[in-house]
Amino acid sequence: MMYTQGLLQGLDRLKGVSLFPHQADGVAFLLSKKRAILGDDMGLGKTRQAIAAMEVGAPDGPILIVCPAALKLNWRREIKMVFPNALIEVIGFDSQPVEGARWIIVNYDLLRKNAERLRSIGWEGVILDEAHFIKNNSQRTSDCLKLLGVQNEKHAPLIGPGFVFLLTGTPMTNRPRDLFNLLRCVGHPASRSFLSFAKRYCEAYRNDFGWVTTGASNLAELNLLMKEVMLRRTKDEVLDLPPKLRSWIPVDVSAKPSVLRAIETFLSWYQRTDPARPNDKEFLGRLTKVRTQLHAAKHDAVAERIRDIVAAGEKVVVFTCYSAGIERHKKVWGDAAVTITGSDSLESRQAAVDRFQDDPDAKVALCNLIAGGVGITLTASRHVLFQDLDWVPANHAQAEDRCYRLGQTRSVTVEYFQAANSLDGYIAELLERKMQLIAAVEADELPDASILEELQAGLRALAPAMFEEVRLARSGAAPAATVEALTRSLRPSAPVETEIEINGYWEFPSSRSPAEIYRVTFGRAGHLECTCKGFEFRGNCKHVQEVRATGADGQ
Repeated sequence: MMYTQGLLQGLDRLKGVSLFPHQADGVAFLLSKKRAILGDDMGLGKTRQAIAAMEVGAPDGPILIVCPAALKLNWRREIKMVFPNALIEVIGFDSQPVEGARWIIVNYDLLRKNAERLRSIGWEGVILDEAHFIKNNSQRTSDCLKLLGVQNEKHAPLIGPGFVFLLTGTPMTNRPRDLFNLLRCVGHPASRSFLSFAKRYCEAYRNDFGWVTTGASNLAELNLLMKEVMLRRTKDEVLDLPPKLRSWIPVDVSAKPSVLRAIETFLSWYQRTDPARPNDKEFLGRLTKVRTQLHAAKHDAVAERIRDIVAAGEKVVVFTCYSAGIERHKKVWGDAAVTITGSDSLESRQAAVDRFQDDPDAKVALCNLIAGGVGITLTASRHVLFQDLDWVPANHAQAEDRCYRLGQTRSVTVEYFQAANSLDGYIAELLERKMQLIAAVEADELPDASILEELQAGLRALAPAMFEEVRLARSGAAPAATVEALTRSLRPSAPVETEIEINGYWEFPSSRSPAEIYRVTFGRAGHLECTCKGFEFRGNCKHVQEVRATGADGQ
């Protein structure tokens, strides 16, 4: 890999630390950039790479790790595995500050409460784990940006930590705008102006309510922009893992009158709504009621599949969006099941993971899709069942890879239980469209325009056909059609590597004064930079875009 040569000096501090070849490359990349995004696929060891890079780049500390609450103890464990004598403080877990702690771990939700103390420390390095948590302009994002020395003024220099690593297996969860705050954290010039970024990469347009930035445009160019600050490898590229097999299991709900009635009522209401005056609160409220009915209708099918897997001597992981489902399954399996939910303490959650991994009598892991979908390892099982579908494809990908990661030696089967002739099909359709968009950014492919439909617009288009299917199912006049099994919906294409000569430069004459020459070069951090005024103000310009276009065209 192009990042490795000449960048591994200083790794003598890591003697005895086990790194796979791709992890050594990742450490070298992080050290060369200082502020960078590690976007490796789930299960490739991003945590180990970040710890190793900080050990080399910021050997004296202190180092701050910001992560979801559920992952704090896992981070402590990972650091101890690499450096057994490390002094670590886990804020919110340790009752008192640990004097002389080099590594301090805090969850996103405690940043504000501990802001005064955290800002008073001169951090040498900061790691943001699951960095896609800060994609929105929330208070959480604001707290992180302040810690990283990101200032609101467009041209203000970055201050603060010398090393900043953002870790995420899903840098773009839905749309290109998800990337903007990540670029701000690493100081990419394109993050100087959101409007400029949105016009170029989000197909932004103005309506009566302001700017709409939910689209996507110039994706091949955006892909190259991201490669300036992000390293992303898939499992297929770097590991010899056994295959992952994904299938969609249709569940007939036509014998459940309450389910069909709920769907019909929802669709009937929705077709009467005014598209120009959407009521998101009522829409989501009504939709949740239907999804709850679908969840209950699929319970027996999922329960039967769990029994079959356990009877075959295997362990199984079940993901659901609803606590009621976890409770019903737990009542059946008792001590043979462990639960991982958002209401569990960190200690009990980690204990559940350890027991499932190590205890042969722990046969079933019942997980909330969000709480159990990130930062834990469940490789003791090679069977994953989804009782429910989430709107965000990244949440499914994260959850799948609790079993499909380093340490897995067997093929993994993933089964999605989808209620036929129902809103499950609509959600699967949305997952397909969103995943196509994410794959387009990662693989230099232009998306079909249908990908960009908004959630409600897509439902409005699908509602008449769905309504007719439900009506026929209730009347018994004809069998309801099932939605096509979207087996590719959660498998993005492998990124196509396109490189620009990093030592080159490009010159462009000014359109107003041809004698004046603007030069495009790679800055110290590997970002494309231009000497023109447009780049100074927006962090992007037509000259930089033209250079990226040559890379996108493979020239």
